[in-house]
Amino acid sequence: MIAFTKRANFFEAWQDCHAYDGHLASIQSAFEQTLVEEAMAKTGNPKGVYFIGGTDIGRDGRWMWIGLNQLMKANDYKNFYPGEPNNLNGNQECLTVGNWHGENRGKWDDFECLTRIDGYVCEFESVPTTTRRPK
Repeated sequence: MIAFTKRANFFEAWQDCHAYDGHLASIQSAFEQTLVEEAMAKTGNPKGVYFIGGTDIGRDGRWMWIGLNQLMKANDYKNFYPGEPNNLNGNQECLTVGNWHGENRGKWDDFECLTRIDGYVCEFESVPTTTRRPK
């Protein structure tokens, strides 16, 4: 997992991760959650808000990992902040991490997909060997 501190909306982040032969982070275990939080902590903006690969675009309330093309099933690992996802104002369809402080720092929040936020977390099968950044 690598966190990028580049302001982007969900779709820009999705494309940037693909440009590196990766995908927006899919968090399917507490271990993967820790990897995402560690990646965020290593950035120049460790208190920023970052997109991850969860979305319910197309079917409100039916969350999936876009990079894996896999639904989040009822018994799958989830780390939503209490009361989330809440689809505030009817247009929060993409997942972020980093909205809260302290022990809740890694909790997930549904967020507006078209809003540019602090960055995003990409996942790779192996660490990319290139040093180029997505444009």
